[in-house]
Amino acid sequence: MSASILIVDDSKLVTDIVKMRLEMHGYEVEVAHNGEEGLRRVRDSLPDLVVLDVQMPGLDGYEVCRRLRAQPALEDLPIIMLTSMDDRRAGFEAGVDDYLNKDLDLLDLPNRVKVLLGV
Repeated sequence: MSASILIVDDSKLVTDIVKMRLEMHGYEVEVAHNGEEGLRRVRDSLPDLVVLDVQMPGLDGYEVCRRLRAQPALEDLPIIMLTSMDDRRAGFEAGVDDYLNKDLDLLDLPNRVKVLLGV
């Protein structure tokens, strides 16, 4: 069984690219287009890993991450923050496990996922 990954990003272009990259490596991928939907999907399907954007309408990625980390059952859920912003400190303080720049690091995403999933 392949690992399941939830992408939470309001950009269809970004979600399409990230989804394609991850599916090429055999991962099952779901998409949520905002923070609230992302929280619901995590609760409903409990993915193995979350790829999370910072800037989204409504709940931003930092708040989504904090809410996930506040739930004891999700403390160890791997979260990769994917953004074009460069405020890594805020991401790590919110509880992300890794931080990738959309413009520079997207090609490295499958490798980072593999490391965080321990496969």
